[in-house]
Amino acid sequence: MAKVKNTQRSTTPTITRTPVSQRAEAAANRNVVMPFERMNYILLLVGIGIIAFGFFLMSIGDFKDASEFSVALHIAPIVVVAGFLEIIYAIMYTPKKVETSETSIETASE
Repeated sequence: MAKVKNTQRSTTPTITRTPVSQRAEAAANRNVVMPFERMNYILLLVGIGIIAFGFFLMSIGDFKDASEFSVALHIAPIVVVAGFLEIIYAIMYTPKKVETSETSIETASE
């Protein structure tokens, strides 16, 4: 048997790396819009804190009978639900748009 010589070239592309400074410059030129702003994260942390406080209230107190008032039974679930509502509000929160000085100048000149 005779060996057949393969004369085809490899079609795999070569990967070239750009220098770090060029990649950093390209990343800086992109306009990246973040889904949340600083206030959203603050509201999320407040909601998580409220939920943690509600679970803490559930852990204290001696629950013996539902006919007696108990912080763990009557108050803590309301606090936990309020924390979840706060987190929903934090996710849905969008700040009001501030009018730029250019638009106020244009309307004043007309």
